[in-house]
Amino acid sequence: MACASIASACVWTLAHAQVDLYSLEAAYVYNFTQFTQWPAAHTSDPLAVCVNPRTELGAALAKLDGRTVSGRAWHVQPVPEGAAIAACNVLIIEDAASNAASKSASARDVPILVIRAAEADAGDGPSIVTLVRDGERLRFDIDNKEAARRRVALSSKLLRLARNVT
Repeated sequence: MACASIASACVWTLAHAQVDLYSLEAAYVYNFTQFTQWPAAHTSDPLAVCVNPRTELGAALAKLDGRTVSGRAWHVQPVPEGAAIAACNVLIIEDAASNAASKSASARDVPILVIRAAEADAGDGPSIVTLVRDGERLRFDIDNKEAARRRVALSSKLLRLARNVT
């Protein structure tokens, strides 16, 4: 069912959608987590989604607090600094602070699903999923090599829906 949600969201045009871009991005992020497996050592409850809570995307993601993903409660929290980044299961890159956190030594090899928001500067930090505006559509690219390096497994269903997989 979540796979169908991603597929239908991919074909919606932003010009005709009755939902704002940030709510749509939040729905994508939520669905990405449903098709992601973390190593057993990183599956404790809750599912920690780290994002800047003062952004529109952060606010849209916070509305999902309390939902469950594979039996784990969804919990949005501010992007931590330093070694505390290891407490994140998902890191949303949308500003300079979250981009710096993703490139930090403490985050380099941690199994975190790193997602770059559509409006984020491409920067030089690696991400697993990159949201992309494709004309009037919201699509996504996947760096499966980065996912494997971080020991995060993405479902083949999710890979098939991506615009590009590297």
